[in-house]
Amino acid sequence: MNRPGPARRPHRPARHPSAGTPGAAASGPAARGDDRHGDGRRAGADSPAARTGAAVALVLAAVCYASWLLGPVLNPGLRPVESYLSELAARDQPYHLVFQLGDVTTGICATVAGLLLARWARDVPRPAWWGLLVFGVATAVDGGRTSMDCAPSVDARCARLEELGDLSWRHQAHTVTSSVAVAGALLSLVVILAVLRGPARRRAGLVVAVVVAVGTVGTLVAAVRPELGLGLWQRTQLTGLSGWLLLAAVVARWGPRPEQPR
Repeated sequence: MNRPGPARRPHRPARHPSAGTPGAAASGPAARGDDRHGDGRRAGADSPAARTGAAVALVLAAVCYASWLLGPVLNPGLRPVESYLSELAARDQPYHLVFQLGDVTTGICATVAGLLLARWARDVPRPAWWGLLVFGVATAVDGGRTSMDCAPSVDARCARLEELGDLSWRHQAHTVTSSVAVAGALLSLVVILAVLRGPARRRAGLVVAVVVAVGTVGTLVAAVRPELGLGLWQRTQLTGLSGWLLLAAVVARWGPRPEQPR
């Protein structure tokens, strides 16, 4: 005679939170409303108002950054082919406050736009807006704190003191802040170019990149040999940088792809 085994309990299927009783708490990112990208931003984090404000700030920055176009009218004594554009804002030059204000306004607008876009423009890698932010801060400092003491291209005494290193710390720091601003702009431009889509945007980006590259290389060469037209090359560079600010404004407002209306 077989011995009876222990009584078996009927099998009951395990309950899952999603199939349980009403009111059971669901788990996972989707249930928590925490749908995030890999960089920690929410998938739906975008603000057309913020992007529009940033685009307007960038257009204003581009216009103010071209204040050097007033140079032949306000300060015809500086020779466009030979003089640094920064000499227009030198503290001993006529109407220098106009050009200093242009740089400060450019810097503030670019800084504000960089902060907004780093937060809201999730379709462009953040280094593009970090570069814009660096450009903005450095340009504001350049115009507000480290403007040149004098214009060495037209003032022999100023040129001599500059060679001896006897000018103020602001004058000497000007080269640093200007270089940092250009470096930030180049970083931003390269990242934006990498994500541009559509033939029109790519053509515009290519034109801007060529102008900036030609102006930057020419400026570096002419800095060693000023007789090669330093002022002309620097003006080419700044024309390209104004174009970059306008390109960034388009990307800020409508995105890098033409099929992405804002």
